[in-house]
Parts: sequence; structure tokens; C-alpha cells
Amino acid sequence: MSGRGNQIRNSPLLLGLTEDEVQLLLDMAEWRRYGEGDVVVREGTASDCLFILSAGSVDVVREAGRVRLARLTEVGEFFGEMSLIDILPRSADILAGNGTEVAAFPKGELADLFARSPGVQMTLILNIARHLSLRLREADARIVALSSP
Repeated sequence: MSGRGNQIRNSPLLLGLTEDEVQLLLDMAEWRRYGEGDVVVREGTASDCLFILSAGSVDVVREAGRVRLARLTEVGEFFGEMSLIDILPRSADILAGNGTEVAAFPKGELADLFARSPGVQMTLILNIARHLSLRLREADARIVALSSP
């Protein structure tokens, strides 16, 4: 596995995949670098890729950057996963921190892989569902905290 691939091998998105399945994904990855403040994803645009952070950080922002929803700083964290679940446009801007690198997985190539390897699709979707469930629980906790007197 390439050095870049080793960086993201422990991503929660890839849990449960075999080494061969991970390699299939890494072979299709587009490695992209961004500088501080660069736009990785623009809110309202078509969802075309799933991303795994391999270096640096990204901020998930709304309202033209005035509201930060999250900051991803850990190698292996992923974003753009909603594009595999729904067909809606991107729900937030993703802005890069200094020295950010991501592995981008184009939606069309993922669809081709899923047609050949449905087990890979099932594993990724389950991992995404777990991730979204955790985020929903965190949001619920914030709502309760904000509504408590």
C-alpha cells in the first residue's frame, strides 16, 4: 500500500474492509492538496466526491463562513458522505486549513466499484450510517443543552 494510503488506512470509513478492498478504493483516489482558506467543497453544488482527510484540517461552515459546524483535524476523518446517501446539493462549505491533503473518491468511480463489489458498498454505507448516528446524537445533546434553563 502506498505511503499516502497508509495515512488513511485506519479511517472509520474503511473499517471492516479487507486489504484488497481498501486497495481498490485507494487505486481510484485522487490526492488533492489545499492551502489555508481554499474551498474544498462549495455549499449548494452537486455532490460529486467523498473525501478522507490525509493531512491538515478542514472547517465545515455555513452562512458564508460565519457559522462553523465542525473542524476535522484527525487523519482518516471523512466528509462528503451525505453524497452517497441522498441526491441533494452540498449542505455546507468545506474550507481547508494550512497544508491540507485529502483523498477524493469520485462518485461515478465509486458507483462502478459498488456494482462490482456490493460488499464494499454495504460496508461503507454501514460505516457512514454509524458516523451520521453519532453526529445526530451529538446534535441532540447540543439542542438539549441549549434549551435547558
